[in-house]
Amino acid sequence: TPSGPYRAIGYASTSIQPGRNAAQKQLMAIRAAKAAAMRELAEKIYGADVGAQSSVGEGRIYNDVLRMNVEGLVRGARVVSIQPIRADVYEAVLEVDPAEVAAMRSRPPRSFYR
Repeated sequence: TPSGPYRAIGYASTSIQPGRNAAQKQLMAIRAAKAAAMRELAEKIYGADVGAQSSVGEGRIYNDVLRMNVEGLVRGARVVSIQPIRADVYEAVLEVDPAEVAAMRSRPPRSFYR
């Protein structure tokens, strides 16, 4: 358990975002970066379900699939910073206090979705 807050970083590109103009694309990139950081926080708090499947025949791999799922409810996340780190990329940094994480872990992660 970390002694300080749990911290997560998310990134998003402005050029691939939907929008009619540069300002809309910028706002969407900020939202996407924040969502990516939330996903990373959920992974740190609850873990990730990772699955893999490989098809092997005649001594070689024909198909190799890796799947990852993260699910959970994140509460009390604070935005530390959201800023452009390059001309086309935004970075969002979020953090959650350890006491808040302990409260989240005491509830099943799927309770929010039921």
